[in-house]
Amino acid sequence: MKRKLVFITDCVDVAYSEIRGVVYQELQKFQISDDQIIIEPVAKVFPFSIINGSFILRILAESYPAGTVFSVILNPMQKRPERIFGRTTKKDFIFIGANTGVFDWFLKDFRIDKLYELNDPGFLPFGGKYVHAPAATKLAIGETFESMGKIFNQDKLLPLEIKRGTIVHVDNFGLMKFHGSISHLKEGDVVQISVNGFPISAIITTRMMARPTGEWTIYPGSSIGLPELGKVRENGAKLLDAKPGDIIEFIDKKITQSIEA
Repeated sequence: MKRKLVFITDCVDVAYSEIRGVVYQELQKFQISDDQIIIEPVAKVFPFSIINGSFILRILAESYPAGTVFSVILNPMQKRPERIFGRTTKKDFIFIGANTGVFDWFLKDFRIDKLYELNDPGFLPFGGKYVHAPAATKLAIGETFESMGKIFNQDKLLPLEIKRGTIVHVDNFGLMKFHGSISHLKEGDVVQISVNGFPISAIITTRMMARPTGEWTIYPGSSIGLPELGKVRENGAKLLDAKPGDIIEFIDKKITQSIEA
């Protein structure tokens, strides 16, 4: 069966080409045809952002087919964490990466079937290339978990707290997906918010593109039920210098006015 191999990483310059090259070398080593493992385009993570990596893993798990291998190469931590890998009970995903908290959201929803710690070769510069890429390839071609590591205690998985209002992703249009709910608000309500000290009056709407250009809007987004903040047909995130991890603060949770007023 063909497997899809997805790299979720902030190594998105020539480093990603090196990672792909290592995968092809490993496939040749094991005499596996290139068309048996499909290396997907890089899933780009905002540099050093565990929150953004966590979101990207979670949203891709929603879309990719069962059996996909997710390799998360993202580690901004000062202390070197364990390298872990495993399998989920839901959709039979295989995952591998550093124990940074990046798997917390994903595993809460897709649940753990097996969890292992990768055999540790010690510190190597660019572990994503020299450790994670070969290991991800072996997992994709069916290497046994037992041959690659030892059982890892689930209680040692690092959690990741994402507070209400936290921006988890900013897309190329400057739209900001954030953690929270707007189910208590209705079409036309206006809320007062603040992002990076910048005060905003944003209107609640179901279709932001129907609103006037330049208007701040909050609306139901396209990603696993998360709302989004955006400036219609303008790059709002650039104006706010907003990035994953920033907080959208709701200053006045009451409705301050409505479109009918």
